[in-house]
Amino acid sequence: MASGAIGNSDDIPKRTLDAVRDSDMLVFEEDRPARAVLKAAKVHREYWKYSEQDEVHTLREVEKALKRGETVCYMSDQGCPTLEDPGSPVLKSAWSVKAQIQVIPGPSSVTAAISACPFTVKGIVVAGFLSRDQELREKELRKLSGSGHPFLIMDTPYRIKHILESLKTVLDVQKKFVLAIDISGEHECFFYDNATTILAEAEKLPPKLNFVIIVEGKKEKKQLKQAVRGNGYKQNRRRR
Repeated sequence: MASGAIGNSDDIPKRTLDAVRDSDMLVFEEDRPARAVLKAAKVHREYWKYSEQDEVHTLREVEKALKRGETVCYMSDQGCPTLEDPGSPVLKSAWSVKAQIQVIPGPSSVTAAISACPFTVKGIVVAGFLSRDQELREKELRKLSGSGHPFLIMDTPYRIKHILESLKTVLDVQKKFVLAIDISGEHECFFYDNATTILAEAEKLPPKLNFVIIVEGKKEKKQLKQAVRGNGYKQNRRRR
């Protein structure tokens, strides 16, 4: 399971390029990213495509290759495999035939977005893609927000406005979140504010940019007590 770049081809791990050159079988999600990786690895070779249309046939060939003891390299379009991409069945097939699993870590929009958070992400829930239906999506958001845990959501670029509008509807006006745009790409930027403000900022952005959203959770009781004690201490000092 090899990681690829997110928005900058220079971020592709060297180990991934080595795997692309040396593996017996290559499996990619789409043709365009596949050609870009092969170009970066400076090789020209055949590969298998893994998508809804090719899923059954490709999985069958993957299992055959693994049973023969061959090395199969799978890469998703961007970042780390199996996170909101169709690669999970490939990994399950490898486990089912007791193949040796190897992961090549690398760029990840999830960890990159977390790195930009000014609040604690302890207990974070990676919710991934939400429902396309507005009513169901907002129901999911209410459940996530009600849990008290910070949560992460992502989706395809053209749905960013729908997601932000749902967050504006569901979240308390004081609730803030981080919106990470085009991580490591040309238009990379981060916002940290409430839904109303971020929705207005997002309207100014170029279209079709990847995004990740991390919503802050409830403050722990310990943090609240410390904040109250801190305020009381300052008030007492002023009385003196």
